[in-house]
Amino acid sequence: MTRYATRWLGATPMSETTVMASSTPALAGMAAAGLGFDRAVNAGGYRWWYVDGFSDCGGFGLTVIAFIGSVFSPYYFRSRRRTQARAEDHVSLNVILYGRGSNRWCMTERGSASLLQEANRLEIGPSRMCSSDSGLVIDVRERATPLGQSVAGRISLSYEQISDECFDLDDQGGHWWWPIAPQARIEVEMAQPDLRWSGGAYLDSNAGSTPIENAFTSWNWCRGHAMNRGCEIHYDAQLRDGSEKRLSLRSDDRGRLMRTETPGLRQLPKGPIWRVARPARLGATGPCRIQTLEDTPFYTRSRIETETSQFMHESLDLRRFSKSWVQWLLPFRMPRVAGGRLAG
Repeated sequence: MTRYATRWLGATPMSETTVMASSTPALAGMAAAGLGFDRAVNAGGYRWWYVDGFSDCGGFGLTVIAFIGSVFSPYYFRSRRRTQARAEDHVSLNVILYGRGSNRWCMTERGSASLLQEANRLEIGPSRMCSSDSGLVIDVRERATPLGQSVAGRISLSYEQISDECFDLDDQGGHWWWPIAPQARIEVEMAQPDLRWSGGAYLDSNAGSTPIENAFTSWNWCRGHAMNRGCEIHYDAQLRDGSEKRLSLRSDDRGRLMRTETPGLRQLPKGPIWRVARPARLGATGPCRIQTLEDTPFYTRSRIETETSQFMHESLDLRRFSKSWVQWLLPFRMPRVAGGRLAG
C-alpha cells in the first residue's frame, strides 16, 4: 500500500491519498462462490450489483442496479436515522434504458417479502438475476416513473471469467468494490418497450457494512473501452475524515486486471441542471464529447467519448444527498410499494 501527499485539481488543501488495498471476494465477505447473491447485509449497510452497456451501433445503452439496502432511498435514509434499519427491508431494481424512443427509468422500492436470496439467484419483486460461471441473466418486470409504463424483457451478459480481486474503499474493511467482469458482452431483448440490441458491457458490485454517507463525502468513477486496448477503470473516493482513496486498473480482452498509473484529473463541466461536479480521470487531454445520461441533485452519470475511448462516468456528492430538500424530492423518482415477489 502506498501513501503520498497530492493536490487534486480543484481542491484547496493538501490531503493524504491512499492507493486502495485489495483482497479476495471471499475474504472481504462479498462472495463465498458465484456473485454473492446469498450474502447477508448488515443493518444500515448495503450491497449492490451494477451492470452497464452500450450497443455496438452507439444508439442505445442501459444501466441496471440491484440493491439490498437501497443506499439512495429516502425511506432507508429516514429509517437508519431512527434505528438500525434492516437492509432487506429496502430493496429495489433500478433499470434505466437510454436510446431513441426507448428511454425509461425504473426504481421501485420493496420490502423483505419481495426479496429472495440464493447462491446463484436474486429476486426482487417480479424481477430476477440468475448467474452462472459464464454469465448473468436479468429478467425484468418493472414499472417506469413517472408515467408507469411497463418495462419487461431479458438482459443477458456473457464473459470469459470473473475477477477474483476486490478493493477496500475506506481503508477500514467496511466498504468494498469488486470489478467482477470489466469485459463482457450484452444481449438486450425487451418486449416492453420493443427493443433488441447487443454490445459491450461491464459488471461490478459494491458492499458496505455502514451507511454510505457516513463513510464518504463524494466519489467519481469511470470505465472506458478502446479498440484493442481492453478496459480501463479509474476510481477516486473522498472520505469523511478528509483522506482520499484512488485506484486505476486496466484489463486485457479476457478481463484479467492489473494496476496501472492513474491519469491526471480533469474537471469536466458540471451537470447542466443540478450542477453536480464531474471530476474525471480519462487519460486524455484533448476535446471530449459528453452526453449526460443522469442529472440529479446529488449524482451524475455521463457517456464520454475521447479521441481514443468511450467511457461511462459517474460522480456522487453525498453531502448533497444528505440535504433535507434532496430527501424530500427523491420519492417522486423512487416510489415504494408493499407486496411479495410476484407483485408487479
